[in-house]
Amino acid sequence: MAKKHNTFQYYRKEKDSEQYSYLPKSQRDIAEKIINFDYRASILSAAAAELKAISEWKKKGIPTDAGAIYDNLPEGRKVLVHSISVSNLKAIEEFQNISFSPLETFPENKVFETTNGEKVRSKAEWMIAEKLTKNGIPYQYEFPVTLRGYGVVRPDFRCFHVRKRKVILWEHQGRMDDGEYANAAIRKVNAYEENGFFAGENLILTSETATSPLTPAAVDRWIQKMFL
Repeated sequence: MAKKHNTFQYYRKEKDSEQYSYLPKSQRDIAEKIINFDYRASILSAAAAELKAISEWKKKGIPTDAGAIYDNLPEGRKVLVHSISVSNLKAIEEFQNISFSPLETFPENKVFETTNGEKVRSKAEWMIAEKLTKNGIPYQYEFPVTLRGYGVVRPDFRCFHVRKRKVILWEHQGRMDDGEYANAAIRKVNAYEENGFFAGENLILTSETATSPLTPAAVDRWIQKMFL
């Protein structure tokens, strides 16, 4: 493109050539199509880059730099400083300090002891607890949650996504080859959804049968997806 006598002249570069050919006024529509094609391609490229940046930002969640700075202060300074954000340690403490009465139904079934010193009811629950602990994910076992239209449920784990300051429930369905159990599990899942808990967002659902047990890889996939 060039400007001559207050008018623009347009040229087209031939494919696989360094030569440009002049487009006369009668072929101005060709120049218009080429220019608009390039313009729209640039818009799409910029939009894709922006969507990628937004996606990365959402994955990172709430920035925690300010909290990390506070966490690393000497104790003598912490008592005097006016923190501009809730630190990770403080957020975890507030999450874990919510008191609740443990589920007393069939306490004799709690035979698997975790690294944290608590006892859970199955090998699958023990494995989940150990994986959560290994990845530094705070949790509470069998914390009561009230679902409107259903009642109180006790998800196996109430977990805390520290970086996003987000509570995520983990429900393990351990006997899906039992018809009565499976029907009850489906009703519970429906109740979760009716109360705003959706798998992959703020709810993790794992399941197993006698012949298809929960695997460490499955637990790792969920932790990677939801917390890391």
